[in-house]
Amino acid sequence: MAHPDVQDEQRLTAKGRATRDRIVQAAAQLIVTQGLSASNMESVRQAASVSGSQLAHYFADKSALIRAVIRRQIGVVVDFHRQPKLADLDSFDDFERWIDLNMRYLRHIGTSGGTPTYHALTAQLAKSDDATRATLAAGYWQWIELLESAIQRMKDHGVLYVTADSRRLALTIVCAHQGGATLAFTYRAEWPHADATRFAVNYLRMFATDPAERMPRPARRPRRRRATTT
Repeated sequence: MAHPDVQDEQRLTAKGRATRDRIVQAAAQLIVTQGLSASNMESVRQAASVSGSQLAHYFADKSALIRAVIRRQIGVVVDFHRQPKLADLDSFDDFERWIDLNMRYLRHIGTSGGTPTYHALTAQLAKSDDATRATLAAGYWQWIELLESAIQRMKDHGVLYVTADSRRLALTIVCAHQGGATLAFTYRAEWPHADATRFAVNYLRMFATDPAERMPRPARRPRRRRATTT
């Protein structure tokens, strides 16, 4: 059975859903840029340009709003992994494209940490309360299970050894991804995420049935532009 918050969202009209999404987006931005304590209902109301009655109509309290923010962001993560460019994410070629698309996304949002991402929300919300941590954990398990299913398909297709632990490999990939993304923000640079995602896929390659696929690949570095003379 769907969570009551999700059921309420599904009953909204297109206009209502757009207003609700605007509120959730504003709240996510405030949490990431100003912290949880500064993201009160009044600041969210102002940022989303809605009335107090509108805000109360969609969210009974701040906790309900935070849960919606978390669900929205893990939805972004899941949609990223299900995009057509990644096919079924059950081959090494798919995982190589996964690295490329991760780096493209990082360049799109920048390394300043101002754009809501799942790891940024986790950093702000992990110390809040048990219910919020449970919602964050549920999001992570959704991500892990998606990758676990993809890795299991690789085993079923004979690409990976049957003895490979799909759950542990999925956990390793998610942990590496989130660690790399966090350090990319810390250093304001791309290389931590490039190294972390490369490590994740190289680790997956260690369980390949084809010896040639076990060869680790180097991390991709952005090309430096050549200096021009005038």
